[in-house]
Amino acid sequence: MGEAAGRDSVRRPRAVGSGHNGRSPVTTGPLEGDDSESRSGSVSEPMEGAMLRMVCLGVVTAVGVLATAAANVAQEPAEEPRANLVLHEVAHNLYMLANDPAEQGMRSGGNTAIFLTASGVTLVDTKIYGYGQDILAEIAKITPKPVTTIINTHTHYDHSGGNVEFSDSVNIVVHENTAAQMSRETCEPVTNCDAFKGDNAKYLPQTTFADRMTLFGGPDAIDLYYFGRGHTDGDTWIVFRGARTLHTGDMFARKGLPFLDVANGNGSALEFGETLRKAVAGIPDVDIIIPGHNDETLVWDDLVNYSTFYNGIVDAAKAGQAAGQSVEDVVGGYSVPVQLRDFAAEPGRLQSVVQYVFDGQ
Repeated sequence: MGEAAGRDSVRRPRAVGSGHNGRSPVTTGPLEGDDSESRSGSVSEPMEGAMLRMVCLGVVTAVGVLATAAANVAQEPAEEPRANLVLHEVAHNLYMLANDPAEQGMRSGGNTAIFLTASGVTLVDTKIYGYGQDILAEIAKITPKPVTTIINTHTHYDHSGGNVEFSDSVNIVVHENTAAQMSRETCEPVTNCDAFKGDNAKYLPQTTFADRMTLFGGPDAIDLYYFGRGHTDGDTWIVFRGARTLHTGDMFARKGLPFLDVANGNGSALEFGETLRKAVAGIPDVDIIIPGHNDETLVWDDLVNYSTFYNGIVDAAKAGQAAGQSVEDVVGGYSVPVQLRDFAAEPGRLQSVVQYVFDGQ
């Protein structure tokens, strides 16, 4: 399908301030420049009696104080720089809040869709914990309306982490499998179930669906689809009907191979490809794609080609296994078809996909 005109007509980069509400992402590590272990307490000149004892005591005390201070500083986490966020106007009343293309990585998490409806603001995905207030600040630039609905494409922390920073009156909508993942007693950090324990249990989803659901009506209509396992077992496809725009979450994160959360999120390399095929066949009237992490919007044909790209790798893995090849043989013999050269087959991700196919996962 053709690309809608003017979808990037507004692109306003903003350097986000650090440290709001003490919620900046942090990392920990050793204290740099600590030379306490190399300090010497030896005295080169002979000294007598109390003076010697006083000097030695002073040196020991000073070293002890410095070592204690260094240890305390080492325990204080160092703040990472805040991510720059860029607001794109995708269509009338629909925006994408993404990372700055000049920055590498996914510091703030996945792409957030901001949709203005008659009754309030609907969000798709809320980035990592600590960026909820940044999302609200961006919303305030375009409307005074409150956030009334949050839809999560899946459970991962970089897409649902900010949920707990919004009003607990917000209606949170997810696929039923994602709700089960969020409600787990234990999980790996990527699944983010620990974020919804204790007082934060009030942020568990209130609304779930199995196969398809429509929220709102008229120009505000949002269609939710579920086509099967892939990145996780609860990946939701969200269509803003009037804007002819689809948010794919991490079923189409960018023009590269996906991270497959098989071990913890019940994702599937084999079913990922079939789910892509079902989405391409089953979602009508879409021109624009809001991908899970890509810094710019994409178009429908990119999704069609992504399905061809991914399923080609699965087919190559199956054929190689049937012919008695090893995973390494398949990976070493694969090259991206010329007509799909916009897509990257990163060696580590390629190895992972092929291995999962060999394992029947």
